[in-house]
Amino acid sequence: MASPYRPNGAGDLEGFTPTFLANLLPLAGVVWLEWEPATLVLVYGLEVLFSVLLASVKALFAGRPPSTEREGILSTPGAFLTGKRGSFRPVGWLPPIYPRNAPFALGALVVLTVYGVFFGGVVVVAFEGLDGVVWSTVAVSVLGLAVAQLVETGREYFGNRRYERVSPYAVIETPARQLFVLLVALAVVGLAAGLTVGGPAVLAVVVCVKLLAEWSTYHATHTDGEVGRLAAWLGGPGSEADREPVEVPETPPGARVRPARIVVLEGVALALVATAVYALVFATVWGVAVLVAVAVTDSVTVFWLGVAASPLLVVGIFGVRFAQHSLEYATLEYQRRDDSLVVYDRVLEEPQWTVPIEEIREVTVVQDRLIDRLAGTRTFAVTTGWGSSERVRRIGPFEDPDGVVPTLDVPLESTALEPMDRRLAAGAITLACVTALAGVAVLGVSGPSSDGLVVVAVGLLGAWTLWDRAYPETDEDG
Repeated sequence: MASPYRPNGAGDLEGFTPTFLANLLPLAGVVWLEWEPATLVLVYGLEVLFSVLLASVKALFAGRPPSTEREGILSTPGAFLTGKRGSFRPVGWLPPIYPRNAPFALGALVVLTVYGVFFGGVVVVAFEGLDGVVWSTVAVSVLGLAVAQLVETGREYFGNRRYERVSPYAVIETPARQLFVLLVALAVVGLAAGLTVGGPAVLAVVVCVKLLAEWSTYHATHTDGEVGRLAAWLGGPGSEADREPVEVPETPPGARVRPARIVVLEGVALALVATAVYALVFATVWGVAVLVAVAVTDSVTVFWLGVAASPLLVVGIFGVRFAQHSLEYATLEYQRRDDSLVVYDRVLEEPQWTVPIEEIREVTVVQDRLIDRLAGTRTFAVTTGWGSSERVRRIGPFEDPDGVVPTLDVPLESTALEPMDRRLAAGAITLACVTALAGVAVLGVSGPSSDGLVVVAVGLLGAWTLWDRAYPETDEDG
């Protein structure tokens, strides 16, 4: 299997030297310094944390678009912004950043958080507080491995412009596959520690397996020749073809329509809801992570740092969700150019899609948007394309929908909203209020409990289902 990462020239040993030397530190520790299993597990576990974090950053710069079909250890199906076109350059000395890569970078961070909590908990339980670990040795080894990764990133990923030839999925999938191999090797360490057999020989074998995985990955991504199946798998998915550019008429726009300003308020509301939901989910994970860090370091300061950082987590969730909604809808401009409708992103300065006016069909008013009913705006669902390229797209919301229809020449007879089912809407509101009151009562009497949270969650889910069914049906993809 030929590698897609390097267009010409075979891989060489020079680039692998920093990684090779860094991996000799754990080998020397096992053979000559008689490391305990806990020390080796810590070194490699912390290196993986850094590796996934670095992959999250690198994914933002990947130049190839993500494929819609992805099979591997990590999966980001149907993620927001993956169809976004265009990029921006925050500073001149860095490559462009692609918003379409953001879901993959965030997915890697979620994996990093979950893995960090799991890894820390297992280490604390398995090795009884890590009393025998020499932290200075761990720090030097992890620093060496991290520096090797940074050198490789600077030299190969940015220096040789490999970011132009990989997709964000390939960037985050590669360390995930290495992690899988490492976990298998570390399971051997745990088994050997539990059975007290093998001693340094078992640890040395694990180090050699780790080094072999590093070399296989490097070889697969830096050679034009054929590589074995294991090396090809560790090297991650191959490069993917660029998307066809959006060809727009060269004539300047004859008409421009921007979304209603209420779309920004909608983004704030959706971000607040998402923050509340994710905060509940991540609160437990974050709490466990802080407790694990306290158990490992035996420091009260770490606990208070974790508490102080909690608001930053909430702000981060809100900011990510708001930015996603803004880039998806608020920055668009709908242009009429000759006989075509062009959807253009004003911030990224890139056309997103275009369609001849005569091919727009089955235009309807999106019925299930509360913001439109409250603000008097309208959002349209339009069908474009034919056969396998047929899609139902969302455009809007618009403050003056009756004026937009002739301006963009959209074939729509009426912009009126159909009435909601008042019985279902009233039932949803009643159920939501009863659930909220019951939740407050339970919390006030017995405090937070898993049973109480489940009841509240089921009640709110039922209320949301009723409310959603109260809307008239609408066919709309995005």
